[in-house]
Amino acid sequence: MEIIIIDNGLITKGEHSYRLAKEICEVTSHRGLKCRVFAMNCIDESMIAEIGAIPHFSRHLYDSEPVGSEKTWLEKLFGRKEPESGFSEEKSFKVLNAAFEADLAALPKDIWQPGNLIVAPGLCQHQILGLVRHLRSIPEACRPKVVCQLMFTPSWLPWGVNAKHGKNFYRQSFKCAAPIIGRDLFFTVENKAMQDYYRKMFRIETQILPIPFGGGRRKELNNSKFHLGFFGNSKRDKGFHLLPRALEICREKALDFDITIQIQHNHWEPATIAADCALRSMPGIRLLDGILDSDQYLEEAHKIDVMLLPYDPATFGFRGSGIFTESVSAGRVIIATKGTFAGRSVELGEAAGVTFSPHGSAQLAAAIQRLLPRMPQYKAQAMALAENFGQRHSGHAYLDVLLDIGRA
Repeated sequence: MEIIIIDNGLITKGEHSYRLAKEICEVTSHRGLKCRVFAMNCIDESMIAEIGAIPHFSRHLYDSEPVGSEKTWLEKLFGRKEPESGFSEEKSFKVLNAAFEADLAALPKDIWQPGNLIVAPGLCQHQILGLVRHLRSIPEACRPKVVCQLMFTPSWLPWGVNAKHGKNFYRQSFKCAAPIIGRDLFFTVENKAMQDYYRKMFRIETQILPIPFGGGRRKELNNSKFHLGFFGNSKRDKGFHLLPRALEICREKALDFDITIQIQHNHWEPATIAADCALRSMPGIRLLDGILDSDQYLEEAHKIDVMLLPYDPATFGFRGSGIFTESVSAGRVIIATKGTFAGRSVELGEAAGVTFSPHGSAQLAAAIQRLLPRMPQYKAQAMALAENFGQRHSGHAYLDVLLDIGRA
């Protein structure tokens, strides 16, 4: 069996996709399995040598089609400004699914054969139908098994607003896929909340494919102050825009802690740009500019006692989070928004920390104030949860799920 990763979200080392591909390559090599990775056609060239990634896909996972003449997501990536709206759901659905289908047809022919396992680790309404149509175009006796991770809910769109037509687009895709689901095509999700959602909304059965970022435990650094952190993409749906005012409130209340914030964005969300400028003008904040590869991220994250995950429940929802997974596996305390998967995990005692609601700066600051006096208790709880959680979210656990599907 050869495992083939098809990921049109794999483009730089600062993304979820890179760490996932690297982890899969490492565990398949450890098990003596073949693995190929097909990425965007303009990937960071160092990934070609490091994990053998093959440039291929023409349109990015986060790409979109404009109503008028607005620039594409890839133009955003290289720093050109673009409005937050002005994109067409219908045009994006039609054009991007067609492009993805054509890209799949252009893959080497030896991929699409029985015995292989194709893994699409994160698709949305702009790729799922293209995948289904291509797979159905292959004669039944010649099809490989394909795992499609439903990383998003139908409300998600790359340009940061809730979709109006997402549920309809997913229904179209699932209807087209119906004859091959459970035989050639297998849907997976990151957590039980997403599994329940797809079962209830679309009557689609999924398996849980855990985010394999369960790295080692963090080392106790004996910091003189508790150290808070915010990492990952600086985006509105991740609550980046809440940080400046929340930190101002904490200072007004004389709360004493250190904080490190990674700033990584494409300079097109007005709220994110404003928050970036505000944070740079505030003293006492350690800023990390730009992309961190997985090793750099782990080096910095291991200094952090509390990870801030102020994700927006309306736009981020119950999606999984690699930073959440790594943090709980490392024995780190978290602060998360109610109505997100991270927040729900805290409420169920599956992660240590506190939650806040509604999604606002004052509420985030209040959560920090509630947490700090009880940090010894939360740190002990976090360390007690870490080992088991990490094992369930390891690269080997991820691969075991894939192999069970491939051998079924």
